[in-house]
Amino acid sequence: MMNEPLNEKLLNTLMAQCENQAKLFFGVLTVRVHTNNTDILDELKAYYKSYTQPSTGEYSVDVYAVEHEEIAQSAPWIDVPREAGKQGKKEGYLDVFSDEGVFTGRWIKKFKTGMTLLQRVEKPMAVGPCSANMAQIINFINNQFINLHLREGSLLGHASGFSVNGDVTAIAAGSGGGKSTLMLRCLEDSTRQFVTNDRILMRNIGDSVEAVGVAKLPRVNPGTLLHSHQNRLRHILAEDRQQQLLEMASSDLWVLEEKYDVQIEDEYGPDRVALSGKLANLIMLDWSFSSSDETRLELVDLTLEPEVIEGLRKRPGPFYQDNSGLFVDLHACESLEAYCAALNGVRVFRLVGGIDFDKAFELIENLDAL
Repeated sequence: MMNEPLNEKLLNTLMAQCENQAKLFFGVLTVRVHTNNTDILDELKAYYKSYTQPSTGEYSVDVYAVEHEEIAQSAPWIDVPREAGKQGKKEGYLDVFSDEGVFTGRWIKKFKTGMTLLQRVEKPMAVGPCSANMAQIINFINNQFINLHLREGSLLGHASGFSVNGDVTAIAAGSGGGKSTLMLRCLEDSTRQFVTNDRILMRNIGDSVEAVGVAKLPRVNPGTLLHSHQNRLRHILAEDRQQQLLEMASSDLWVLEEKYDVQIEDEYGPDRVALSGKLANLIMLDWSFSSSDETRLELVDLTLEPEVIEGLRKRPGPFYQDNSGLFVDLHACESLEAYCAALNGVRVFRLVGGIDFDKAFELIENLDAL
């Protein structure tokens, strides 16, 4: 019913059922997950198994994942605007007020899966078929981490990244630009650690830029697995699916949306994951299958070409609450000038020409010589 998710008594009843608990650690943040389904905790522990270093204890949040039938199907959800190039209805939202008219949070509805998520500063909650939609539970947990860092003054970037001895190289592009595939190719150098697949948080600290990754595994399309270096990741695909994909044209395979998780420790070995480091390099992907030009890196002067980093900018989205607990404009995104200022001291490159991951790997190996 419409009023069910807004009923505080019902929410308290659902939270009381969540007698199972586990702690997750992400740098300065401890996340205590409460649930009525122990399978959810098992899956979360397996997913985040590379993030075992206890937090510094500075911040903590209790997150509730309630296994339940779908609620509030008929509520008058307001559509969350999609980013450029994205089609269809994905999410809706409703801001929540108490009987006294006090703002208490925001419900966000995932139309495809039926998950309903309550974002609030204390005790955020996910209600619905959680175990069938673990990716959304993981995203919900990660959104609490992102919120914390945005409140502390970080900028959100759309990038993958790896580190070497604490120095991070970020790789940015729009969706489908190849940033995850290139990042995984770069991990073939055993001195490198995975930092992030799709989101990076950047903040100026003194004369350097802190880069913090979001603890989400690479979630890639089948072309990345099929054509991974020395077929390292091909086994993630079923053999019959491999054969079907091998018959597809490269251009069709490139745009195929069919996501698979890559567990870094399983595929690349232990101690290959880092949460943060100093941002040293940013590579903007501006290459193309249609280009016959040689794949090459170009050093960029942001004072002359600030628009080069446009693909790095990322809206915080419907889950972000500021320090006062209020939600920002859903269309809001920090200015290009703010991103350029945050990258002060970071070397910025543009990767142009034809798409060639092996050549890009060689170029990145020799970044220090540029």
